[in-house]
Formats: sequence, structure tokens, C-alpha cells
Amino acid sequence: MCLVRRVAVPVLAGLLLAGSAAILIAGPWATGPFVPREPEVTAESLAWQTVFTLRATGGWRDNALLAGTNAQSTPFAGTGLELFLFRLPVDANRFTLMLTGDDRRYLNRVEPAAGQATADGETVVATQAEYRRILNDRLSISIVGQHLYADQVFDASSLADGLGTVQATVHSLSAFPSLRWSPSRSVHLDAGYQWQRQNFMEPLDGFWSTGPRVSAGWDYRPNSAVEAQWRLEDRPYDSRPAANLLGIPEPGTVAQFTQQHAELVWRHQWIDRFRLRSTVRVFYLANRDEAVGFYDFDRIGVAAGLRMDWSAWTASAGARWSHWTYARQFVSPAPEDLFNYRRRDDLELTLRLQRRFGTHLALFLEELYERQESNVSLETFGSHTAQAGLEWEF
Repeated sequence: MCLVRRVAVPVLAGLLLAGSAAILIAGPWATGPFVPREPEVTAESLAWQTVFTLRATGGWRDNALLAGTNAQSTPFAGTGLELFLFRLPVDANRFTLMLTGDDRRYLNRVEPAAGQATADGETVVATQAEYRRILNDRLSISIVGQHLYADQVFDASSLADGLGTVQATVHSLSAFPSLRWSPSRSVHLDAGYQWQRQNFMEPLDGFWSTGPRVSAGWDYRPNSAVEAQWRLEDRPYDSRPAANLLGIPEPGTVAQFTQQHAELVWRHQWIDRFRLRSTVRVFYLANRDEAVGFYDFDRIGVAAGLRMDWSAWTASAGARWSHWTYARQFVSPAPEDLFNYRRRDDLELTLRLQRRFGTHLALFLEELYERQESNVSLETFGSHTAQAGLEWEF
């Protein structure tokens, strides 16, 4: 899971929340109070809707530590839950809460890397909430808050620490106020500022991340849209020292990075009858080391997903590829590698098939394949994770 869950778990929670918020906002903007048909039912009681899901899973993972050598496989058993709370657009107030949590216990002993705690499983809990206030037909303000707790193996490359795959615990807390201007029902422009605090346990160091974010979206037809986003992050670390051109920490210094993120997302519904939908995302990340640039890197990539719902069945497939290039990190100190810089490619493939039984029970099967190729041999690995599970929705 690692790489996927480090990046994909908060992003998945954010996408689910953003999608739900978009559905609410796309509805009619009520300007007056809602009048219920039944006298004993109030508008406020009708406004709140809740979906609660419990999950039990079991499966197999053939490389629990995402290791380049000595891959360790294990069966596992897991539990999970999801809570989705939202307020229907009966007036100018919108609220959405998304909570998802998963705990996975390994049934075989997995020996961790030297100096790390025993790897007996993984736990991830993500919470995201949004409040939006509609000011008029064109303007709205919102604030998004998010908390992530993760105790797992993940790829720390985006932190530019040179450690690669690590086992660590993190608490992440962020707030993002923004202003939205909608010149028409199908077009919106957003601008805001984000504060984020990342508290990592050893071997990683905590940091603050702050900066502006802007986006623009066009809903060109129902359930179909194009959106572009750009954000800038200033990232000073707590105590991690800056590195010189050889990657050696400099005493008495503190590392500071600047990251720029850009992405373009296209969502389209192809067939209404079968609810065939696709999503394509193109993204770019530039990390700049404010010291001498030893940790400078660029990452480009593309992700695509396809989902179909018909009768009691749901099938989905996804793929993500990204390419990393490092400006000043040599593969090794050997003379022949003097100008051979570090690079890597990541590939992730997912499949999911779900069958619903009635309105509450569902059975699902999932397959995840992860592959990382690099000119640094220790960063090359592959991993398969297969699992089946039951979900009960209340």
C-alpha cells in the first residue's frame, strides 16, 4: 500500500469530499426556507443525511515492506469504516463530512528494516470536512479542514529526504479557506490559502506547509467537467539540516523547500444508462531545495480511471504512472556515475468488482499492483495486494 496510501488516501478522501460538495453546489441554490409537506417534519431535520458503512476484509500481500530485496509476503485481515454526513442545499449553508478508516493486521511475522519497530500491520484514518456559505448567485466562501493519521510503510520520496520507502507514523492537520466566484452556473474560479502541519515520528522530521492555491472549473454537461489547479507550498522543516552538494547534512542549518503543484482533471460520463464514467488527471510537481539544490526534483505523471454501474454490479479500473528526475543527486559516488543522476518511474494498477445484495450488503474483490523502476537498485520493487471483503451500509 505504502506509496499509494501515503499519497492516495488523503487525495481519495479529498476527491470524495470535493465530488460530494460539487453535487450539492450543482443543485438549485435555494434563497428561502424549505417548507416541509408534513407539518411535524422540520426543514432542519430533512436537511441532514448520513451514510455509515462498516467493512471487513481479508487478503494477501506479497511485499509488505515494498522492499527492493528480500520481499516478505503475508496474509492479512482488516476492518474499516466510512462515515459520510452532508447537509442538503435547503438554504445558503452547505456542510460535508467524510471520515474513512482502515486497519490491516498481518498474519505472518514481517521483519522490518534494521532499527525500525516490528511491522505487524497498517492503520490509516482520514477526516475531511467542508463548510460553504452561499453569499449570492455568484459568490461563496468555504473552509476545508483535514486530519490524517497514518501508521504504515510508504514512499517518502515526495518529502525529498532521500530515504525512499520507510515505516513511519504521521499526524497531519490542515485548513484551507477559499473564495469561489461563479460567473455562470457551469463555470467557477476559486482562490484560497492553505496551512498544513505534518508531525512525523522517526526517522522523518516534521514541517509546516503554507501557500496559496487557485483553480478553475467548467461543468460542460451533467456529471462531466474540466478543472485546472495550481498551488505553491513553502515547507520549512523543524530540525532537519540542509544538505550540501554531496548530500551531507550541514550542522547549524535547517532545510527548507518550495514546491509547486499543477494538475488538469477531465471527468466525463459516457453512457447514462450504465453510468459509465471516466477520469483523467495530468499532474506536475517541482521541488526546489532552498539551500544548494541537492534535493531538487521534478515529477510528471498521468492517472486515469474508468467506472461502470449496472444493476447490482459496479466495476472500476485505474492506472497511474509518474516519472521522477533529480537535478543533482548522483546514483553513486563512483567516477563513472559522476553525471549519472537519479531517476525513477512509478506504475500503479487497480481493479475492483462489487456486487450489491439488497440495499445494505455488498461483496467486493480488489487487486492492486505497484511497480517502481529506478537506476538506484534499492529503489526498484514490485508488489501485489489482493483482497476480498464485505461492506454493510446503514
